[in-house]
Amino acid sequence: MTERDLAAELAALGLAAPEQALPPLRDYLELLLRWNRVMNLVGVSTWQRALHTLVVDSFHLAAFLRQSDLALPASPACWDLGAGAGLPGIPLRILWQDGAYWLVEAREKRALFMRTFLASHPLPGTQVHCGRAETFMPRAGQADLILSRAFMPWAKLLDFIAPHLTPTGIVVLLLNDPVSLPPSCPWTERARLSYHADKSPRCLMALSRHAA
Repeated sequence: MTERDLAAELAALGLAAPEQALPPLRDYLELLLRWNRVMNLVGVSTWQRALHTLVVDSFHLAAFLRQSDLALPASPACWDLGAGAGLPGIPLRILWQDGAYWLVEAREKRALFMRTFLASHPLPGTQVHCGRAETFMPRAGQADLILSRAFMPWAKLLDFIAPHLTPTGIVVLLLNDPVSLPPSCPWTERARLSYHADKSPRCLMALSRHAA
């Protein structure tokens, strides 16, 4: 895969990356597939499929986080819970580098994979925590932004993270379908983005807690 190949594939998806983002993104995809041959990191076997079904989320998420509706601080404290093999987190950080970003992953091999990539391609403010979120969050202060894709059911997740968000903090859920918040829910939808990945519907939802 060349940078030109990657740029062409992104263009076919209606996406574009800054020129300086193409080398680390290419190297991430190559490393992901190399490690995937000996351990089950992701369920795809080509870089094109990884781009179409997995990395595409990171592009939409980067644009979503830049919108003014979220009113994130200039340098937010960000936690990516259940970061897995760094999806969407590592491609996101290649594209969006605001604040401090923790990739929190309990499985050692996946944490090692992310650290291996970051050792050769350091990304500003980006670190890996190998351990459970339950032990990470009480020690890490409070977050301005928490990201979650399939970490746990969304209603349980909101209860789980609520004490660890700043009063103006945001949680962004990466979903296949949007959720409906019940009237009694102490959370408010701040923004939503619906899109398709490999013809399948996906959704980003940003939630914040009601003001006390």
